[in-house]
Parts: sequence; C-alpha cells; structure tokens
Amino acid sequence: MNLARLLVFGSLCGATAASLPPRPPDPACSYEASSEDTGQPTVKKQVPVGTILSGQTSLDFDGDGRPELMRVIARVERDRAVNTVTGQQSDSLFCWFHTTLEIRNAARRLSYRDKWSIKFEDMPLLVATHRAASPEDYFSRFGNLQGYFRTGVDTVASTEVRIDSEAIEWSLKAQQIGGASARTISNELRKQRVVRVFTYRAEWREDLRIVAYVSSLRRGVAIQIGY
Repeated sequence: MNLARLLVFGSLCGATAASLPPRPPDPACSYEASSEDTGQPTVKKQVPVGTILSGQTSLDFDGDGRPELMRVIARVERDRAVNTVTGQQSDSLFCWFHTTLEIRNAARRLSYRDKWSIKFEDMPLLVATHRAASPEDYFSRFGNLQGYFRTGVDTVASTEVRIDSEAIEWSLKAQQIGGASARTISNELRKQRVVRVFTYRAEWREDLRIVAYVSSLRRGVAIQIGY
C-alpha cells in the first residue's frame, strides 16, 4: 500500500469516526426515601449507573490486637433479578447496589469476603435502621454503624451464639474454602470459651449475617444468616 492510498484510508476512517452519533449518557437510577419509612424528610434523587460508594474501617476481627481492614464497595447497576433456585431472570430491569465486602489483615491476607445486591427500594430502611444519613453515609461507615441495628465486631460466649450448619456450608462454598466441613467448624467454635463475630446486614434489613472467626482456617465463616 503506497502513501497516497494510506492517506485516503486515513481520511475515510476519520470521516467515519466523526459521523458516528454521540454515545448516550449512562442511565440514572431513581432513589427515593419516603418520610413514612425513615421519619426524615422525603429524599428523591437520580444516581447515575456506575456510581461507586465505598468505605473502610479498621477492626480487630481475629482478636490478636492488630487491626484488620474492612472495605466495602457498592456499584450502582441496572440488572435483572435472578431466582437463585431456578436461575430464571425477571422480565424487568431493577436498580441495585452490587456490593462486595472484604476483610484483610495488615499483610493483605484475606480473612473474609461476601457479595450481595441491594435493591434501591430496600436501601432506605437499611439507611434509617442504622441511623445513617444517606446511602453514601451508610457505606462509608459500614464497619461501625450504630443505630437500631449495628455493624461491627463483638466477643460473644460460645454458648450464646447460634451456629447454623447450612450457613457455614453456604459461606465455605461462596468463599471457595476447601478442606473444611460445617461439623468440624461447629465443633471448634463450641469448644471455645468465646467467639469473635462480625455482624452486619446485607440485602435488606432482615438479612442478618453473623460471621465467626475460625482460628484453624484463619478465615471468617458465616454462622448465621437471617433470624
């Protein structure tokens, strides 16, 4: 190909690129928190798809006196709902906060991970019951929210914790932790005098999740999901 033909080709490419229509802006999701739900003035706002809300908190999850870093990231997306049993997708699109939670030690070793999605319509009650001012405030203080519900680390007597084998099995699978079983983890925690737990709510206000630190795994494992 000679220089003249290259120049023609380049001119055609430039003309084609210039003639393309501008890319439409990303759609926005409507967030509404009514005064009936929150007891505060009604809030209505548009949140662009792709918006990222985040927060991080230092906490001593394993009880060794050296804090781990808990980080949560929520990305606003418009997706279909999926039935977790059948895999069937909804016909309609919904707005979500797709959320990832990680706890890592000072050496960046993973201690715990969880992922969930919050529908926009469920967010106002999560915000209100944790005494947060907004979704931005909720995620920025996620590791230490103090309201009617709270998030954070506690030390609990092993006789007082509820240990659910199904929750443990689900958590092991979700985190891809092999070489452990719900029975061995339950026995280990029951033999301890106290258990270190991290408590939070995920998809909606009734979605209580309690995670115990398991010394033999050096990982956190959910021991209770829901009430």
